[in-house]
Amino acid sequence: MDAPNGPCDLHLHSHYSDGTLSPEELVSFSASIGLSAVSITDHDTINGQAEALEAGARFGIEVVPGIEFSIDDGGSSHHILGYCFDHEDAALSTAVAALAAQRIERAREIARLLSDRGMAVPFEDVLAEAGKGSVGRPHVASVLYKRGYVSSVPEAFSRWIADGAPCNVPKKTLPLDEVVGLVRGAGGVAVWAHPGWNVKKDDLLDRFVAAGVRGIEVWHPNHSERIVEALSAAARDRGLVMTGGSDYHFAEIMQADIGEITAPRDSLVALRRAAARGPYLP
Repeated sequence: MDAPNGPCDLHLHSHYSDGTLSPEELVSFSASIGLSAVSITDHDTINGQAEALEAGARFGIEVVPGIEFSIDDGGSSHHILGYCFDHEDAALSTAVAALAAQRIERAREIARLLSDRGMAVPFEDVLAEAGKGSVGRPHVASVLYKRGYVSSVPEAFSRWIADGAPCNVPKKTLPLDEVVGLVRGAGGVAVWAHPGWNVKKDDLLDRFVAAGVRGIEVWHPNHSERIVEALSAAARDRGLVMTGGSDYHFAEIMQADIGEITAPRDSLVALRRAAARGPYLP
């Protein structure tokens, strides 16, 4: 159902990262519930973008190219969303290919550490769990559970592979400046994802804006009404684009279903306007 002025879910994950649905399935369902636009923002990969764009053309719904990067900022982890970029951009493609290779090596090292503790985690099983997606800790956790070493996937994380756990290997991330440069160099807009909010984050936001971030994710399952109000005010004060979405991964553990948390159509209009200003203009 075409809804050109309807709401937009600008934060979805497919099986190309750590979701379970294909881009086509996400786009098809989004069209069926009357969304006007969606963005598949897989972690550190753009492999599903062409499929999503093709599905959008078939199902009559706008698909906005998207990605979600992890960054490390002085020991604190944050996520940066990229929107409206050229998904065939050479520099961006090269960067995400390198991140994918690093993900594989990280998962391989985690599997080795687990094996050293007597838990056989064949790496081919980890790759099979990942399927088309970027290899990550959820796939290692799934193998641990299926082989009976833990009673649940959450236990696999908390006991063995979460940050600070005995068999975790820190994830390699790109710095903020490089992520913003990649997104803007490909003609896109960088947005701070699900930041939450407190007084200390005011200065952090200003630093992100100085680095070229032009938007902030206001509507998100983790954001209370109080946080939404604070983020909206912060965005208005700085002239930032306000975005939002369900951050949907898969039905078994979700905080919001597809389309349950959305951004208004005006958000997409503002994103496109910001992208049109050019890669290095404020």
